[in-house]
Amino acid sequence: AAFTWDGRVLIFGHEPGGGSQARCQATSSVVDRTLFFLDAATGDTIGTFLHPRPQSATENCTWHNLNVVPTQLGYVLVSGNYQSGISVVDFSNPANAREIAFADPAPLVNPTDPNAVVGGGDWSTYWYNGRIYESDIRRGLIIWRLGDIFTPEGRMVAAARTLSHLNPQTQEMTLLLRRRG
Repeated sequence: AAFTWDGRVLIFGHEPGGGSQARCQATSSVVDRTLFFLDAATGDTIGTFLHPRPQSATENCTWHNLNVVPTQLGYVLVSGNYQSGISVVDFSNPANAREIAFADPAPLVNPTDPNAVVGGGDWSTYWYNGRIYESDIRRGLIIWRLGDIFTPEGRMVAAARTLSHLNPQTQEMTLLLRRRG
């Protein structure tokens, strides 16, 4: 789970299969493949997002280690999804969240048993000062840049706050709220 930087929205995704099983297939439970956006004050569900790229029966996959970009222009989430790679989700409107970027590597194959699940993929993904840091179980550290400034999403991410440090497993501060209207 993760909170938005203003503390208004709680994002919940769970880890069915402990991250070692294939849980992102088209036939997998919808609940297993869904992120839930909750009003942090009430706990009410204000939106959901179904993982958009079904994976094969041999790819371990689940939402994992959610991280929110610190911007005041909207809500953007980055997440590692094991063999489904990374997802970048714009949930500025939690009822209409959408994936704005992803990297989905080719499936890993066990040479002695092609039907076996091979553990691997993106264990965690974090945004930090204009880059996405992907920790891949087999490939190591991969650094991505997100921010096509010619799109609304790119401008939103480009306007993100620069941090002196980040401990993504805990939230050390909040951004001040701006009144709208």
